[in-house]
Amino acid sequence: MSGKARVLRAWLPALGYMGLIWTLSSCSHPPSLATVPFHDKGAHFLEYGALAVLLTHAVRGTWPGLRIPTAYVLALLTAVLWGGLDEIHQAFVPNRVADAKDLLADSLGALGGALLYFAVIEPLRKRWPRAQTTRVDKDGV
Repeated sequence: MSGKARVLRAWLPALGYMGLIWTLSSCSHPPSLATVPFHDKGAHFLEYGALAVLLTHAVRGTWPGLRIPTAYVLALLTAVLWGGLDEIHQAFVPNRVADAKDLLADSLGALGGALLYFAVIEPLRKRWPRAQTTRVDKDGV
């Protein structure tokens, strides 16, 4: 796989999810959060936890040689910055407000997501690395 394809594959899930967050934030009347624990703040926590997992995957896929703590900090900062931009964006959407408590929930969720990646996904990646494929020439050798 070429370097550009690898980077694109690493970032597409995170960028798509960021687009989804932005789209939902643009709604004057977003979907009900009645089924989410702690309603609004719980949704923010889960939303940005998932974003941090996807961003950590993107950073690790783009720069595999990057020190692990640096990768997590980059992903965490990106998620928190996106949360801040999202809150500013909501200030301009009718019937929505920018809320510092939402940003706090976003940040705590991002921290939780990055830690989840560090504690669960990274060890699984080390335990079961992706199978290396070898190129076969036209003679099948």
